[in-house]
Order: sequence, then C-alpha cells, then structure tokens
Amino acid sequence: MARPTQISQVLLNLLNNSFDAIEERAEKWIRVRFEINSNKKILIIKVTDSGDGIPNEIVHKMMNPFFTTKDIGKGTGLGLSISKGIIEEHGGHLIYNAQSKNTEFVVELPILA
Repeated sequence: MARPTQISQVLLNLLNNSFDAIEERAEKWIRVRFEINSNKKILIIKVTDSGDGIPNEIVHKMMNPFFTTKDIGKGTGLGLSISKGIIEEHGGHLIYNAQSKNTEFVVELPILA
C-alpha cells in the first residue's frame, strides 16, 4: 500500500546524507538492512553508516524544516523533514537510533495484510 516513489525518495535522502557525512572519513561504508517484525506487523529499514553518530545538541533539531549542518549550497535542510513527513503519511516512523555505535536511521512502516 506504500507509494514506491515516496519511499524511494526517503531512502535516497538517507543514503545521500550518509554519503555526505562520511565523505572525509578514512573508513567509509553504508549499510541498508531490511527486517520484518511479524509480531508488530512492521517493516524495518535501517540505514547505517560509518559515522560516529550525531551530537546530542543537533539530534532534537535535525528533523526541523530548514535545519542543516551542511555547507551553503550543499543542502536545504528539508531532506529529513520531508522524509519524516512521508513516512508518517504512510503510518510509520522515522527515528534516529542514538544507541547505535555508528550513525543509524530507522524507518518503520506498517505491513497491511
């Protein structure tokens, strides 16, 4: 029941953010994992990169419209805000996993039978 183009937009945004964040790092990797939680009837998509996470002072602002840490001309600050809205329109959640040792975003989408 999802709109594939919109879900693709979210994943592309998360991947682009990861790419930008690890561009200058010695160790560069991005992992995308898909899981199904049959009990909760949700699809879980985890986008993890080799970054060290996001500073606490940024976490509470990063999904606000027009908030960015990128250089001028590199980002608008709309990607995470729009992505969050798309996932919520699909009845799901976009979450930053602060418990991960690397930088990880988690998308949860309901599975409709």
